[in-house]
Amino acid sequence: MISSREEIAELLSSLKEDQSAFRQTALELLDHILERVNPLTDKDLYYFIEKEKKKLFVQSKRQEKSDEETFKEIRDEYNQLVKEFNQFTTTNYLLEYKQKDLMLLANDLEEVNEELEKQKKHIEKQADELRKSHREILEINEELQSQNDYILDQSDYLHEANERISKMHEEVQAQKEEILRKNEELVNLNKEKNNLIGIVAHDLKSPLNQIKGLITIIKFKKDQLDTETVELIETIEKSAVRLSDMINKILDVEAIESKKLNIKLEDVDLKELLKEIANNFGVLADKKNIKINLELKGGKPVVRADRNYALQIFENLVSNAIKFSEHDKNIYFKLNHSKGKVICEIRDESPGLSEQDKKLLFSKYQKLSARPTGDELSTGLGLSIVKKFTESMGGEIWYESELGKGTSFFVSFPLVKNVLQQ
Repeated sequence: MISSREEIAELLSSLKEDQSAFRQTALELLDHILERVNPLTDKDLYYFIEKEKKKLFVQSKRQEKSDEETFKEIRDEYNQLVKEFNQFTTTNYLLEYKQKDLMLLANDLEEVNEELEKQKKHIEKQADELRKSHREILEINEELQSQNDYILDQSDYLHEANERISKMHEEVQAQKEEILRKNEELVNLNKEKNNLIGIVAHDLKSPLNQIKGLITIIKFKKDQLDTETVELIETIEKSAVRLSDMINKILDVEAIESKKLNIKLEDVDLKELLKEIANNFGVLADKKNIKINLELKGGKPVVRADRNYALQIFENLVSNAIKFSEHDKNIYFKLNHSKGKVICEIRDESPGLSEQDKKLLFSKYQKLSARPTGDELSTGLGLSIVKKFTESMGGEIWYESELGKGTSFFVSFPLVKNVLQQ
């Protein structure tokens, strides 16, 4: 942009009188302007000034015009050129500003493009994940469909099974009713059986007592009898005693099952009771050369029990120990205290119990595989009565046995604490 307009105006005024000098100065001024114009960025302005320069040169050749007209025209053209130059210069600055804006926009567009590229990759990644999820969903759907088919099959099967179970339930219910009916019949038959046994037992006791009484009378006159007759009388007496014992046990069972036991609880010293039993069975044990060993340590173990029933319990256990033991064996009586109870152990050296015998041990009228070793009598009622008596007095009974290693029976009763403290 030209900055010395006043100088140029003064120069033009001084050149009015000298036309050749004016034209020469104008041409120089145009050359000066052309040097300031960039033909690349201000192409149109550059060619315009070039055109005007040529025109001025042509006009300088015109001799017919007056100097004033020529000066005026040149001045007007100059002013026009200056005006257009200023316009183009302003336009050039605007273009440069716009170019900078465009460059900034280009940078922004590049950043936006990079961001869009990142988002595109992210979207592609998400699309891959969605495709993968879609495949997984399809697989899960197929699996669910398969499971649904399986469930439907199972539902049909369960429905059929439920129908079968319902039929079985009806059959079981019918069987239950039949069992209840038969059980009632068995209960009635058992009552009749017990009544019959009781009647028979009581009816047998009277003639049996008469036989025993007659035998006693005959024994008073055994000096008048021969040896053979005496032996026969003794055999009859033994048979009568065995039959009397059997009847008494049958009556005991009847009393237990009809709950007619007349239990009278009292303080019982078990140590003294076991000593009494050992003394009572001494003769019977001596016949088989069996030794009864008493291991009754401690103080005075007193329990609440019916003495007569307690005596029958331990007599039955000791009788079995002697009955099923071979000659020259040992039987042990032991007393122990544990958790407020006194435990009595009767241990023998018999052949022991088999697994089958263990299942039948406390059942009524059951004969075990083990047999008495001295032709003793066995009714199969002893241990069932022992268990009933023990439990009726609040006690417990159990056993330990192995084949070839003997058998131990344990009977426990609660201790009477105030007696123990004395």
